[in-house]
Amino acid sequence: MRDFLSNLLARLGGLDRQQRLYALLAAVAVAVVARYSITWLVDYRRSVKEDIQLSADRLANARRTVERAPELSGNLQGLQQRYRETARQLVPGDTPTLAAATLQERVSAIAGQRSVSLQTTQVMKDEAVGPFRKVSLRITAAAELRHLAEFLTDLEFGQLRVSIPFIEVNRRGGIRTGASSRSVSATLEVSGIVQGTADESNFTGAQAAAGKQAAPPSPAAAGAAAPGVPPGDAGVPKDPLGTGAMQGAEP
Repeated sequence: MRDFLSNLLARLGGLDRQQRLYALLAAVAVAVVARYSITWLVDYRRSVKEDIQLSADRLANARRTVERAPELSGNLQGLQQRYRETARQLVPGDTPTLAAATLQERVSAIAGQRSVSLQTTQVMKDEAVGPFRKVSLRITAAAELRHLAEFLTDLEFGQLRVSIPFIEVNRRGGIRTGASSRSVSATLEVSGIVQGTADESNFTGAQAAAGKQAAPPSPAAAGAAAPGVPPGDAGVPKDPLGTGAMQGAEP
């Protein structure tokens, strides 16, 4: 090495000024090219390592998903069964008009059983609830407070899945039925989902609507673990493809 440097210095000493400038420019050019070549090579190796690590994580996630396929299939079948059972409890009818008529008959039957007088019944305009349709009745009823409470209980916890989003009770319009007993007047709204709109095709639509309403994960949570990967999963190695061997190549 010493002899090589001595010969190189001797040759440089024998050059004239112009040749020395050319040699210096060539050395600078070689140094610049070498510098940027090394930087590009290091960046390229780093990007390749990240791509390999990302592919390994995706493969690990896919493997876990495949292993959980029987469990997910069983859960899906259970949800479909619950969906069908719930759909059978909705207001019968293929159209909102038929469903409103059925709901009106049901309300009248319960009112007759609980000694509740229905003074007015108004069918409201049906509304869209996701992929389903909702029908509503606006009712004005008069009865003793105890009978009215039983009437509302039978409506909410009866065979049909209905809700009472609005109710207003007052003494005006009530009828005195005894020396110490007087009926009250109540204005309420009874709503229910049309059974004809809850077919199997809407099961996927309901799932999609629920997925859109779900909040996206925070960046911190996304950085802590990959989607669908429980933290601290010992079954997947941290470096499945051995990319740690490339660490020494980075500056």
